[in-house]
Amino acid sequence: MPIPLIINLFTAAVFTGAIAWELSWLLSRAAGWLRFKGAFPELVQNAPGAAARRALRGKERDLLLLGSGALTAITACLVLCLYITPRFTGVWMWLLFVPACLLFIAWWVFLVRDLRRWLELRFAARAQAAFAAALGRLNIQGHRVFHDVAVGDITLDHVVMGTKGMFAIRLVARRPKRGVDPVVRINGRSIEFQDGFALLDTIALAERGARALADMQVKGLSHRPHVLSVVAVPGWEIAPAQGQAGETFLANEKTAMLLLRVAKPADYLMDADAALLQEHLSRLTLDTSL
Repeated sequence: MPIPLIINLFTAAVFTGAIAWELSWLLSRAAGWLRFKGAFPELVQNAPGAAARRALRGKERDLLLLGSGALTAITACLVLCLYITPRFTGVWMWLLFVPACLLFIAWWVFLVRDLRRWLELRFAARAQAAFAAALGRLNIQGHRVFHDVAVGDITLDHVVMGTKGMFAIRLVARRPKRGVDPVVRINGRSIEFQDGFALLDTIALAERGARALADMQVKGLSHRPHVLSVVAVPGWEIAPAQGQAGETFLANEKTAMLLLRVAKPADYLMDADAALLQEHLSRLTLDTSL
């Protein structure tokens, strides 16, 4: 098979796959505009890990579109093999071949990157669901658990509240590496993992979320509640803290039931205040995607 024909086949196949991917991408985005609103939108609350699962579904969609583009390119190459005469020769052949090669390389870069991101999102979705299931056991102690609570420009992963206090929880979903002990601790104002990775601003972000939750304007509330900030690290064992980390503390799926032991009598809520806050949070956690 002559070289010009091979180059033309490769160029045509790559551009055909790119066009198929672009059209599929546009159609998948347009499908969201056609979604019908479900029944009882004011009563359906956020499910545990709903935001993480939406991110996972979005990444799976991107991988599906990349795969459909690749299969389209392979199919186009097989079909074009039926033609024995190259369409472009000379300068035009090389002008089209160079961007086709760059597009082919970018294709694989995006595919590998999205695969790695998909693995992270899959772990995040599972971590959110597992930790939320552990928090659900606090219901037997008279506390309610809310998920994906939007407070201003901040979204809290989980909120636990009842007569024994309020807790704003920020979840860190990080897969433990093989061969490394899954141990994490607070060291001053940072969160350090055993494999050498550190989160420098997570504690500050958790405290910011707790302050935003405490500053909510709730009609009839007798006083401003004190909200404790928590950073959840599912899948990691928690070691004793080093240095001064303030009121923020770590929790995992095993210690979720122990959250209420951290609260002090000054953090407790009166029954009337707890009822008002629960009603307000119920209105904030409606699933608008239905």
